[in-house]
Amino acid sequence: MATGVEVKGEAGFNLFSIIQNKLKAEASVRNELKREFERNVSELVAKINLIAAAVESATSKQVLVIIDDLDKLDLATVQEVYGHIKALFSPGFRIIYTTPIASLRDGPLRANMISETDDQIVQMQVAKIFKKVNSRAEVMEPIVENRQKLCEVLNKRIGPQLMEPEIAETIVLKSGGVLRELIRLANKCCRICLRQVRRSQNADEIVINQAVFDRAVQDMRLDFEAPLGKADYEILQATYASFKPEDPKAQAFLDLLHGLHILEYRNGQIWYDLHPVVTDLLVLKEMIDG
Repeated sequence: MATGVEVKGEAGFNLFSIIQNKLKAEASVRNELKREFERNVSELVAKINLIAAAVESATSKQVLVIIDDLDKLDLATVQEVYGHIKALFSPGFRIIYTTPIASLRDGPLRANMISETDDQIVQMQVAKIFKKVNSRAEVMEPIVENRQKLCEVLNKRIGPQLMEPEIAETIVLKSGGVLRELIRLANKCCRICLRQVRRSQNADEIVINQAVFDRAVQDMRLDFEAPLGKADYEILQATYASFKPEDPKAQAFLDLLHGLHILEYRNGQIWYDLHPVVTDLLVLKEMIDG
C-alpha cells in the first residue's frame, strides 16, 4: 500500500469516493488489505490515523467515523467483533459504533465495552407509544408527543400525499416506537405499491391505504413467525403477561430481544413488551387475549 495520502480540498474532495469505488470494484484490493493487516493491527491503525490527519488538514474539520449496522448482525458475530474491542478503539479520532441492545445484557462484554469506551455508551431508547399502565387497556391512548414525532419522520420519508389520511399514525402504532421498524414497515408498504404501479394504468392514483398496510403487516408477521419454536412462544407469553421475562440473561430471551420480537422500554425502570406485530401473531394463535 502506498504511504503517501493525497486529499483534495474543498474544490474537489474525492478521497472517500475513490476509496469506496476501489474497494467495491476490486476484490483483489480487499484481499490484499486483509492479508497485509489482519495480523498487524498497529500498522493498520497507523495508516488510518495518517488518512484521518490528511483529511483534517485538507478540510480544517475533525474526523468522525460512523460504523453502522453492527446492530443488525447476529449475536455470535457481534461477540466475535467485540472480541477485538481494543483494536476497534485504537484509532486517534472519534468513532461511533452501533451495537444490538442484546449485547448489553452480556455481563463480561458490557463491562469490556464500558472500560474501552470510558463509559461512553449511549442507549437509544425506544419511543414509548403507550404508557405501561395503559398498554393492556381496552381503549389505549397513545402518548401524543411520541406519536407525532414518529409521524413527522414518516411524512418526511414518504410524503403525506402518498398515504391515505391517518395511515401514517396506523404505521407508527404498529412500529412499537422503534424507528428501524417504522422504516421497515413503511418500506414494505412502498414495495407493495411499487408492484401495483408496474401493473396499473392509473399509477398516479396508487397510495398507501389500509389494504396495502394490512398486506405489509402480514408479511412482517410471517417474518417474525418463521424462527419461533415452542420455547420462544413460552417466553413471549410470559413477557406479555408480566412485562418481563423469567430470566433476562437467558440466551433464548436475548435472541428474541435481538430479533425485536421483544422490545425494551424505560421510564424510571426497565420493562418489556412484545412488538405489536408479534402481539397480533399470538392473538391469532389464541395464546393471549386480543
